[in-house]
Amino acid sequence: MKTLILSSSLSESSRSYLLCKSVKEELIAKGNNITIVDARNIPMQPIHRGRTPEMETLARQVEEADNIIIGMGVHCYSVNDSLKILLDACFGKATGKFFGILCAAGGERSYLSTMHLTQICMNEWRMMQLPRIVYASRKDFNEDIIISPELIERIALFSEEFHTIGNKLS
Repeated sequence: MKTLILSSSLSESSRSYLLCKSVKEELIAKGNNITIVDARNIPMQPIHRGRTPEMETLARQVEEADNIIIGMGVHCYSVNDSLKILLDACFGKATGKFFGILCAAGGERSYLSTMHLTQICMNEWRMMQLPRIVYASRKDFNEDIIISPELIERIALFSEEFHTIGNKLS
């Protein structure tokens, strides 16, 4: 199973990137072929201005992946601008793919913010989502370390289900 993990946060201290790295490790341990893409390394611009070479590479990776995991932060109860740019410019060949969401937010009450990403992926590209979402808040981290045993368990469960269902769909 070829999985693309996209960490969409541009923050230098991205907690959603930490979630992406943790899921990557879990899935590699299960024998999956994982590519992780960090949006902090992608010069980007709105689609009407054309894609950068790095955005072209991401579009090819999306097309070649069997399934996709998207890491996101919460911005005004929705996806951030960098993720929206990458979705618009690079996900044209994501139709019908299986996907999952990893979300890091500042507080406990933004857990429904992932629904906007769900709507975009399901309506625009008819993607199929793993019903389980990993949602974490500031309290689950200490600097660049996941400290919450509950979050570690949720990451393991997400990874197991994504691996199992993703293999059945591939």
